[in-house]
Amino acid sequence: MTLITAIIISYNEASRIAACLKSLEGIADEIVVVDNGSTDGTQDIANSLGATVFQQDWLGYGPQKNFAISKSNYDWVLQIDCDEQLDETLRQSIINLKHNGMSGAYEIPFLHNYYGKFIRHGLQFPDKKLRLWNKKDFIWDDKRVHESLMVPLGFKLTKLKGCMLHYSYISLEQHIAKSNRYSTEGAQQLFSKGKKNYWWKIWISPFFTFINAYFFRLGLLDGWHGLVIAKMEATTTFMKYAKLWELCKENRRPLTADGRRSTVDS
Repeated sequence: MTLITAIIISYNEASRIAACLKSLEGIADEIVVVDNGSTDGTQDIANSLGATVFQQDWLGYGPQKNFAISKSNYDWVLQIDCDEQLDETLRQSIINLKHNGMSGAYEIPFLHNYYGKFIRHGLQFPDKKLRLWNKKDFIWDDKRVHESLMVPLGFKLTKLKGCMLHYSYISLEQHIAKSNRYSTEGAQQLFSKGKKNYWWKIWISPFFTFINAYFFRLGLLDGWHGLVIAKMEATTTFMKYAKLWELCKENRRPLTADGRRSTVDS
């Protein structure tokens, strides 16, 4: 039988991590949780449910997940987030794999829940993510946000039956807070690559993001939820490019005698 390590990165997820860990029963032979200094008891809950918890200051999404992989004892890795749970069909799919043998890597269909409703249109549907693979084959890239697995060209990928239930946001307030964090890290990532800010991107990109999400990808069929989600997608895009503009503006300021940036615009 193939042994699997489930890896999870966490920060203040006390309200959600228990359901996530319980959905791994009979699936994961080892659970590795890498925590970024939670203060709400997340680590205690994870320990009580059989996970091995490691403390690690935030490295960015890709590096943080690679750190978790480095702590795994088994070759096969299932990556799952605290706000995700395996549905019963997906659980059975993975159990069958464990008994019959595994090869290549496996993509998992996702069903996202926003504010209490599973969303079946828009930018988030249909969706699948590569979440089960052999750590000898590839790892995550070093992006701080929107990280990706570095999969060799032509590598065999198999789509599993069932869904990963992703409880994305329980409230609009939570969505706004995460959008703020994602847009900051996205802007920093673009800036570190030397990307320049163009005024038209601040206006055009959010507009087309909304049009794509709400009309072309039929987010309007999800009713009020679809409208709010499309607007939030556009807002996140706007904030990312506005923050990139701010970073570029800051970088153009002249250096003072002590090597710091002047507070006066050049």
